[in-house]
Amino acid sequence: MNFTYIDFFSGAGGWGCGLQMLGFKHLGSYDINKSACRTARANLGNQIFCLDLTKFNPNKDLFNADLIVGSPPCQGFSNEGYKKEKDPRNSLVWTFFNLVEKLSPQVWIFENVPGFKRLYNGVYYQALKSRLNLMPYYWNSFLIDASHYGVPQKRQRFFVIGAKEFKPAKPQATHSEFGEVLGTEKAITIWAAISDLPQVGIGEKVGIFDYDKLPECAYQVWAREGSKNVENHTTQNHSQRVLEKISSVPMGEGMKVFIDKYQENKVAYCGGYRRAKKHLPSYTAYWTRGMTSIHPEENRFLSPRECARIQSFPDRFIFKGTTIENYTQICNAVPPLLAKAFGCYIIKVLTGEEINLIPWHISSSNNHQNCRGKVDSKSEDNNFPIQLKLPF
Repeated sequence: MNFTYIDFFSGAGGWGCGLQMLGFKHLGSYDINKSACRTARANLGNQIFCLDLTKFNPNKDLFNADLIVGSPPCQGFSNEGYKKEKDPRNSLVWTFFNLVEKLSPQVWIFENVPGFKRLYNGVYYQALKSRLNLMPYYWNSFLIDASHYGVPQKRQRFFVIGAKEFKPAKPQATHSEFGEVLGTEKAITIWAAISDLPQVGIGEKVGIFDYDKLPECAYQVWAREGSKNVENHTTQNHSQRVLEKISSVPMGEGMKVFIDKYQENKVAYCGGYRRAKKHLPSYTAYWTRGMTSIHPEENRFLSPRECARIQSFPDRFIFKGTTIENYTQICNAVPPLLAKAFGCYIIKVLTGEEINLIPWHISSSNNHQNCRGKVDSKSEDNNFPIQLKLPF
């Protein structure tokens, strides 16, 4: 059975990338951001519509989707930036549920930041609960850490899933910090995600490179599948002042190490100047205040492609904006492997079919932070990239 889906507030297409790995048929993605729509159209097909969803009035007979997913803007609920209870973007949550009620899919999934449940004394969450209890759906809400689904970052997000025919639950986790102790694979580290990418200097404007080394683990083999080279590997042209700040931050630390040393940095905030430890999953991929996380070894911010690897976008997924636009598109997206986990869960519940959640095989007995994967013996030659048939 080929399930169909619609994605509202779709951005660059993280939901679509993951669901299409499973063969979900794409009926349409809708977003107001033109740059994000260019990216989605280049990767997901022509069913991309750039429009204001508050003014969208679809005909139910023409939008008969099994699944509707949506990630309305989260700035009003985020830990980063200024939060206002009356931020007009907060009301886009109700735009999503208006569309769900009108189109009446079998299943829907809503995604937002963890703050949605607790901010403003929980008024939005309480209003959502009241509304959902009047809709003809079983529903459930929970926080999910993307690192538990093969995504190489600690990224916690709030999900609500509704279904007409079953009581929803979390997808089964495949990874954890402790790995086999909990009956899972060990969480993918930031270094397992990005260590094979070419070295790049600051101020790189083109960002297109040949692969110049073999993949070092199964995740990297999977990420290269279907890609002939590396794109979107651009970097910012940091000032000397910013370079001084970056170089002062050791692995596992952030901007608190230089607070009060610079007039413009009097307050440390959650996402500022963080440099992840190589043997752990990345910090949450983000783009705010003109910065993202620092590379584990190099004194620069991560490139968009490195952020895409951390978000579990395969290298064949090319972003079509400027460097700044690409950071925003990537870091705001639902990680494709997490989207895939939801898709696998829906297929299993509705059809009974079991699908392998992990698109690679990792050996647990290795000494490379659980990074060395089962690579075909032909990989010893010098052809890049290595192409293997991996299960999706």
